[in-house]
Amino acid sequence: MSLGARAAGLAAIGAAVLGAMLVLGAMLVLGAQAAPAWAQTSAVLAPSLSPDRLGAKASLTLALRYTGGEAGVPAPVRQSVLRLPAGMSLYVPSLRSCAVARLRAGGASGCPPQSRLGTGSALVETRAGSQLVRENVALRAFLGPPRNLRPTFEILAQGYTPLERRLVLSGSVRSEGAPYGEALVMSIPPVRTLPLEPDASIVTLSLTVGARTARGDRSSVLVPSTCPTGGFPFAGEFTYADGSVGNATATVPCPPSSSSHGARAARTVTLNETGHLHLTSKHNFTLNEQGTASGTAAGAIYVHLTAVSSNRVTAEVNIYPRGGSITGYGTGSYRRSGSTASFSGSMSIARGTGSYAHIHGSNLSFGGTIEESHADAITVHVSGRASD
Repeated sequence: MSLGARAAGLAAIGAAVLGAMLVLGAMLVLGAQAAPAWAQTSAVLAPSLSPDRLGAKASLTLALRYTGGEAGVPAPVRQSVLRLPAGMSLYVPSLRSCAVARLRAGGASGCPPQSRLGTGSALVETRAGSQLVRENVALRAFLGPPRNLRPTFEILAQGYTPLERRLVLSGSVRSEGAPYGEALVMSIPPVRTLPLEPDASIVTLSLTVGARTARGDRSSVLVPSTCPTGGFPFAGEFTYADGSVGNATATVPCPPSSSSHGARAARTVTLNETGHLHLTSKHNFTLNEQGTASGTAAGAIYVHLTAVSSNRVTAEVNIYPRGGSITGYGTGSYRRSGSTASFSGSMSIARGTGSYAHIHGSNLSFGGTIEESHADAITVHVSGRASD
């Protein structure tokens, strides 16, 4: 081949390569222009209390909405962490748990009524080809067996149309730093739909925990007797199936003050009560006791003491001094030594009547002992300062 022919051949090859590069570049540009930009999935958290009152036994509703995602369908949630305000806790008067196996086998009817914590609903969506498929899901929450001395919970999700299936979501409770107190941690398995179609995604979810009534046999959320500046803080952290992580925060405003123009000036009440009680009844993990309290607000005293784990107790304390009554809720650590058990922690005053109608206070010292050798007799001590 002559030098001229070789040069012409190389020029032709170079032109072909350059043309191919230009075509490839054009395809990449066109492809980049044509590819849709999916919005990252985000969440909005909206909590609410009913009744919205300091120191109340209330129900807590946690509402979530997810937006964004591919083709307008949010990415499936794989884990959620919901942080609750410091001092807010769940009161369970009769501690009964329900195992996951019972929920899967028998549904809600397979669990004891005392294990029910709340109800709710969710809307899930998925793409089936070009069609958007939606399904309403009923939710029921139950108390699960303690795990590593921490409470657990299960949520039964039941769908009916177009896919009738039952799913159980498991979660646990862990401690959090200020301004939060505890967090609900829940793992969410993939929600399978049709073969070769993507997993379903949660679009909206609303779960109400606790009772709205003051019935003593219903689980409820204990609202702190004091509210931090700015309101009760809530926060959520969500991990999605696409690997992204999102956050959401919300605040429930402080309930309005019950004071009004012309209200009397508050007074300080120092409580230093010691009660000696005897067992009246026992139900599962709850001891019901009554006796007499001596101290600054002497009178009859009734205590409902519940073991929520192997090292934690909660209590409802009702004292009936002359001219009124005082009701408080305590929580504390629990330890056993032989036939004697002791507990210690703090108590908040929820309400009062009569001469103590305006009483309120928090972080009162709360403790006592249980003597199994004396038919579960209890000694309780409450001390601290409250306002009235």
